[in-house]
Amino acid sequence: MAEEELIREHAKQALQSLTDKKKRWNERISDFLWEVFIIIVAVNITLWFHNWSEKRQERELEKNFLIGTRNDLAIVKDRLVWGDLQSTLDYYDSVWVQMNEHRIDAAFIDANSRYLRNNYYFSYDNSRFESFKSSGYLRLIENAELSKEISRFYTVEFPNRVMANTKTFDESRHNFTTYIGSKASMDFSEEMHVSKLLNDPGVKYYIYYQKLTLMEMKVQMQDLRQGIEKLMNAIDEELKNRFNYKEKES
Repeated sequence: MAEEELIREHAKQALQSLTDKKKRWNERISDFLWEVFIIIVAVNITLWFHNWSEKRQERELEKNFLIGTRNDLAIVKDRLVWGDLQSTLDYYDSVWVQMNEHRIDAAFIDANSRYLRNNYYFSYDNSRFESFKSSGYLRLIENAELSKEISRFYTVEFPNRVMANTKTFDESRHNFTTYIGSKASMDFSEEMHVSKLLNDPGVKYYIYYQKLTLMEMKVQMQDLRQGIEKLMNAIDEELKNRFNYKEKES
């Protein structure tokens, strides 16, 4: 590098100053100290420039990570829309009410029996977070509380949601096969004649248990979605305050 060559040249001149017999001793010392001073200044300028350049690169890494993470969170938030699962919950509610009030609408129950097989396996992309973390870059996020929240979502909240949804719908599939799928007749329209099984205690329990489970899951997913929105707002605030960056409106 040019800076290193300059330092080596002045170091050479400093040594030559001490051995220059054409000059008096005090002149040698004066020239030597002057060359040393130049070397010290050059070294400090070089270190300052390197530190500045490194800090600039680290800020860019932090900024890009926060922007990318916000975009990743937006995708996860959109996946947490209750959507068709509300129709599924409504179906269980309706069947449960019909059973308790002894007014079975067999046509409705059988025609909508597909809801008994409905599921939602939650997933998320953690590749950006894991890459940033494994590289030791989480230290670059100056806002310690924000860093902690991002880590909490990717190491606790999202994995727990994956585990909970997987457990719920795996159990549902097993119980459906046990209590309904292996017993209900099916025609060519793929309607299952579930209405004929509603006196079975196992079927009653399955309907009741699934209704309660989906109600609880709905609340949990809504809470998670709100938590993501709060975290996204915190990231927006950090990007605005530290980097003068504002998310473009779509």
